[in-house]
Amino acid sequence: MSKKTIDAKTETRSADVGLLIKQAGKAADSMLAKCKEAAKMASAQLNPSLPLAQRIESVVLLYTEDFKQAGHNVKALFKDALTLHAAAQTPVSVEVIGKDGKKAEEQLVAEKATELPKHAMREAAKQVREAHGMARKVAAKKPATVTKTETPKTDIKTESDQFSEWLGQIDDYLQDSVFHQRIVAHLISLGYNLGKAATGRVVQGKAAA
Repeated sequence: MSKKTIDAKTETRSADVGLLIKQAGKAADSMLAKCKEAAKMASAQLNPSLPLAQRIESVVLLYTEDFKQAGHNVKALFKDALTLHAAAQTPVSVEVIGKDGKKAEEQLVAEKATELPKHAMREAAKQVREAHGMARKVAAKKPATVTKTETPKTDIKTESDQFSEWLGQIDDYLQDSVFHQRIVAHLISLGYNLGKAATGRVVQGKAAA
């Protein structure tokens, strides 16, 4: 498949996918089914030449306006189902209810998990993200040691403290191949482009004083 053909498939919004997304937002009873159907159709637009995270995000971005009308839940279900299609052969293990009514663990590939009920499908998508390094990393916090004679101190961070902490970690995120792609994709959805500024450029703002 030529690059020109791939670009045409991934950069063109499908009216059929958009219609299904909107229908999912209006019909609560059939929301999951519509999201699954829309994701299956949209999976044809996944660009195999892109890294997995960017491959998924580039398709999701095509339907930004549709998700604004359909709602966050529709977007989340659509993205989970699309993730399972994008990593179709990734093995997952989920809890399902058997014919006898009892819960049991079932091992299957990601694409088959799109046929499962909502909670099992979302758990499978979570496992796929973890397997491919797409899950958000949360640093473990060291528990505070408090003696009987001490009063625990409340650690209240100001807006400036929170921003400084985030800013101190941004280099690591930008140098990470997966997080860099997610940052770029998110900024594009907000109408921004990420690029290196000229050395010495002064940025004005409330934190510049």
